[in-house]
Amino acid sequence: MSVFYDQVLKANIFIQPLLFILIVVTNILKIRILSSRALRISQCSHYLTSYAIFSIIYTCLLCPTQVIRALYIGWEDTPIGCHIYFFALFTPPYLSRAMLILASFDRYCSGSKLQRLNLTSTKRATHKTIILTTILIIVYMSPMSFIYYYDTTTAACRQYTNFLVNVFVFSQVIVYYTLAPILMIIFGILTIMNIHQYAFIRTTLQSYSTHGRRTERQLARMLLLQICSHLILTTPFGVLYFMNAFNPATRTPNIIAIRYICVMWTQCDYFLSFFLYILSGSVYRNELRRLLKLNEP
Repeated sequence: MSVFYDQVLKANIFIQPLLFILIVVTNILKIRILSSRALRISQCSHYLTSYAIFSIIYTCLLCPTQVIRALYIGWEDTPIGCHIYFFALFTPPYLSRAMLILASFDRYCSGSKLQRLNLTSTKRATHKTIILTTILIIVYMSPMSFIYYYDTTTAACRQYTNFLVNVFVFSQVIVYYTLAPILMIIFGILTIMNIHQYAFIRTTLQSYSTHGRRTERQLARMLLLQICSHLILTTPFGVLYFMNAFNPATRTPNIIAIRYICVMWTQCDYFLSFFLYILSGSVYRNELRRLLKLNEP
């Protein structure tokens, strides 16, 4: 192994505990705030809450894994761990991204003239959508438990290299790193267009208050900022992952070290959104102050 690789592994011993604390604390606060009376009326808040939950699950799996890897202990290099490791660590990010797509679609529907779509977005329908999406993604990702095998000769976990495996890996490129970003960008642009139209269209539903409309617009702004940061922080790892998957010759110690750095870069996505919410949404800031009881004299 290279010196660079060793330095990156050692850095994980100090960086991962910090990331663990940041991600878990900020997402717990995010869940509490999004569950407040002012924000839970929006269906978008339920998708963002699910995103926060999946972020915590992913962090609880990834951070300890990265720390023990720095001690040259890889739980994937075991007969059982080889079939669990990749499924357990790759599924939560897919679930998180799916929640962002659903949230962006909800923002588009809530601000569009398609009232039929908007009216069907009830809390019960939202929960059913989250559950169904979670099940579908788990089923889709289940081959991750079978495309790897434990090589008894090298005592390492290896990926099968056949046509079906290549098709599945290529489908991940299409779904996660091509189709999903395109959908988020499209719904984001449409949401921005709807926000601008709101400046000229004053007609509203009788049961919907001015405060509610302001909350919806702020949620849309918060979500758009999160989508932009999400794409910036997650793309580098995706490029390296699929380069390694399709070309085994690229799995050199230095490239793997860069890949681990990209993992840490990606982890920033799971706590940065909390601070973006604070900067972009006064409703979110007010709920945070109320939660921390900062409004009391």
